[in-house]
Amino acid sequence: MKDNEILADLSLYKLFYLVCQNGSFSKTASILNLTQPSVSYNIKKLEIELGVTLFERGNTLIMTPEAEQLLPYVEEALNSIKIGEKKLNDLISLRRGQISIGIPSHIGVFLLTDIIKKFNNKYPNIKIKVICKSTKELFRLLNLNEIDIIVDCSPLEETNRELVIKKITKEKCALACNINNKELLNKVINLKDISNYPLIVPLRTSSSTKMLISVFEKEKVLFDPTFEIATSDMIAEMVDQRIGIGFLFEKTIEKYPNLKKINITCDFPEFDIFLLYKNFLMTPAVQEFIRFF
Repeated sequence: MKDNEILADLSLYKLFYLVCQNGSFSKTASILNLTQPSVSYNIKKLEIELGVTLFERGNTLIMTPEAEQLLPYVEEALNSIKIGEKKLNDLISLRRGQISIGIPSHIGVFLLTDIIKKFNNKYPNIKIKVICKSTKELFRLLNLNEIDIIVDCSPLEETNRELVIKKITKEKCALACNINNKELLNKVINLKDISNYPLIVPLRTSSSTKMLISVFEKEKVLFDPTFEIATSDMIAEMVDQRIGIGFLFEKTIEKYPNLKKINITCDFPEFDIFLLYKNFLMTPAVQEFIRFF
């Protein structure tokens, strides 16, 4: 026999493994929907090709020492094939998978676009659905398995033990105005002075607005926004139209050429941005998307 040559057909080794597992020709035949003589014939064929006896036939089927020595190698080989098949299936899934991502709109504007672009360049056949809802609604959808991933910022109040939570970055929010508003941009503004201008903020249920409220309370300034808007795009557009001052993530401000950060006397804390998902339900496409973060 040559070094790289296998004596017997792989299907015979698989049959041998199943007989060892079941301890019976007839039981193995029943599982495989074969006849008992067919199983017995093929095991005999394997024995002839290997030149050894693998089973002592009688009232009970007994493995010989040769079979006991062979079994772990056959089991390892079959497991390796299973792993190879899974890897191949994962690769195929990455060519035709689908991902549903839940994210509050005020985060999605600056955080997801570049990542989706890079991911789509590598896996153009994977469909991506982005759902922008409130944090509470996103958790409801995740619990119903209607979305695969949540991307949200702290504080997270809806978490449970089933979820994997991974911090992916830190971000800061700021107040912004139109670049032509020299009155606000030529000096450092006290937070109390902000109340003299129309304030445009995300909905009060958003994590960023909850944080802004705490800053106002700390500075003993009344929080009384003129507008509460669900999307960052609309807040930015309203600021661009000089309707008021907007509260946005700094990276969102950077995306709009007519918006500029206002310098104020107090500082806003950073936000931790998290990925949340159910680890036991992840598809290969979702796993790969998470890796991109």
